[in-house]
Amino acid sequence: HMGVRAIARLDDEAAGLQRSLGSMAFQEVQRGFDAQGLLVGDAELMHQACLCCAGTEEQTRVKDLYCELQLRAYVAIFQIGDDVSQLENVSRRYAWLRRILRNYAEEHAPAFPDAWRMGEELSRRFAHTTRDHLSETMATRDIDVGHLTAALADTLAFEAQCDKKFGIVRRNGAAVYESSGAPAESFVGSVSCAFEPYMAVFISGEQAKFEALVRRFRSEPGDDDPSLNVLASSTDLLYQFRESLRQCAALSTGQAMADLAQVFGQSLSNYARSVLVHALPRISSTTTAPLDALRRACLVANTADYCASAAAQLEQKIIEKVDGPLREQVTFAASREALLSAINSSIGALVGGVDAMCAPALAALTDAPWHDVQTVGDQSEYVLLIASAIEAATSVARVSLSGPRYFRSYCDKLASRISERYMTAIVQCKRISEIGAEQLLLDAQALKSVLLRVPSIGADDDAQPPPTYARIVAQGVGRIEALLKAILVPTDPADALVGRFLLLFPAAPRDVFRHVLSLKGVKPADHPAYLRVLQAHQRQTQLDKQSEVDKQSEVDKKDQLDKPSQITSDVPVAAVPSAYATPDPRSSSMPVHVTGRAPASAPLVSRTSAGRANEHSRFGSTAEHSAHLSPSTHHAGQSQTTFQSTTYANMPDPLGITSGPSASNEQCSDIDAQSPVLASLAANATATRTKINENLRKFMSTMRRP
Repeated sequence: HMGVRAIARLDDEAAGLQRSLGSMAFQEVQRGFDAQGLLVGDAELMHQACLCCAGTEEQTRVKDLYCELQLRAYVAIFQIGDDVSQLENVSRRYAWLRRILRNYAEEHAPAFPDAWRMGEELSRRFAHTTRDHLSETMATRDIDVGHLTAALADTLAFEAQCDKKFGIVRRNGAAVYESSGAPAESFVGSVSCAFEPYMAVFISGEQAKFEALVRRFRSEPGDDDPSLNVLASSTDLLYQFRESLRQCAALSTGQAMADLAQVFGQSLSNYARSVLVHALPRISSTTTAPLDALRRACLVANTADYCASAAAQLEQKIIEKVDGPLREQVTFAASREALLSAINSSIGALVGGVDAMCAPALAALTDAPWHDVQTVGDQSEYVLLIASAIEAATSVARVSLSGPRYFRSYCDKLASRISERYMTAIVQCKRISEIGAEQLLLDAQALKSVLLRVPSIGADDDAQPPPTYARIVAQGVGRIEALLKAILVPTDPADALVGRFLLLFPAAPRDVFRHVLSLKGVKPADHPAYLRVLQAHQRQTQLDKQSEVDKQSEVDKKDQLDKPSQITSDVPVAAVPSAYATPDPRSSSMPVHVTGRAPASAPLVSRTSAGRANEHSRFGSTAEHSAHLSPSTHHAGQSQTTFQSTTYANMPDPLGITSGPSASNEQCSDIDAQSPVLASLAANATATRTKINENLRKFMSTMRRP
């Protein structure tokens, strides 16, 4: 309808009236504030004027006017170059805005419609102005790391507070107003983006801060509160990590975040070595409160485990945030290794504490006069002392260690350590009689029972020890029992002592043998004689082993030679003599091979008759001699069986050198006894061989003629 002149004229008049009304509304708001931004007009009238210009260009002019009036004092106070505008005073900027917003809420808010969100608009204009100021300040002055870090922390806190104040939240990765769900613009990054070009300085500052923290944790006294399961310093350090990561993530998810992850890893490794390991107690037999020291060692182990778990979570969180190409740079492997090493050191300190608690009892073992023991009685008193110390310490470890895997590690190491210390205590004895060795064997069995109970101390049920732990105990106590059993053997004769020792210690360790001799009271001057006997026994043992090896080798060779060869034949193998069988001792003739076809694998001539093969070929093949076979070898429905000689060893030597007699009648009799068919074949073979010999003699006679 705009083509109608009347309507077009009315539209122009309405637009003119709207512009005029907007201008009047702007002037009303302008008159309502003085040059310092103070409200001097009627707030209700100004509110109505704002409603008249809503949705027009005048609304933007009103917002610009108000924000400019309010920020005019801010720009004047925080001029670039003044001390108040430096990084160390950035918190004063945000304090100024909080005062302005409080004044707005109390006095100016009624002058503007709620839909205009004038307080949010004022804060956003302030953020943009502050960003420009900070960028120019950092570009023109040297940056102090501490001031930069503090300014960044204050800025990030300010941005988070603004989002919270104006009801801006993130949903599905987008900023929206919490009340309505309408799209919004978050304050996060509005000021802090000015710090991004200086993140290298930030990373250096964070590293210096963490190093200072670790030094402070090392110098401060530890936390002895029994309610704590970990050292308080670990929670403080990890809290600083989270804050630093939050600050970095607000500025950059690029190389700066990857570098910060490396700083975290280095700080954790430094904490493990400088704080945790340093905090481990040094327990000795004179420690006044050994159980408290053991609890301290457990506390350190729990702290290291807590930090290792937190490091894994922190690593995963950074990998999720950092840019894709940089994810491979994020690793906390080295720090986890350092923390696991601290856990092992803690378990070692725990076991060392138990060792120290058992030291007086083991010293009593060493000092006892075992060479004067006359009878074997009940277990010795020192075993009860060891059992009491182990039970008290293990009860503390059961309650104080946070992870069952660390308690299992403690049990394994404790069993090995106590077994070794018990062995050392025995070796350090002056002399042990055979009855004394029997008493020590009884004590060793009692100690074994004590050690097997360790995994169930403090548990709800008295379960059997794990198989792995039981093997550790059996091996440790087994070595002790072997030493004591060797001491039970008299020194005379020496062969008996050496033989028993080799049964108990097949590796024949010389140092252990010397200990046995010393504990039995053998003088050092007599040791070489016993060592010579030991050496002779070892040498004989080696010879016996070599002989067994040689015998077994001969048996294997014989078994290999005795394996029968496989023969392909149309005649059943059981009825045919093998072509590779051993010759009959009654004759020098080689066995024949009877077949319906020539096997491809059977040799046609022997090595001694290889030169005669060509001569034989002049008198025809085996097929030509088949005509001499007896008719009795033919059967109805079967092909004629042919005879092939596999060797000429039974033939007379044409040069006059006898190679052995022909097949005898006894041989034929043996064959006849086996099978009538074979007997017939053998007879025909003899006739054929005779015919061949006659032909050879004729040939040789012809060759001798001049």
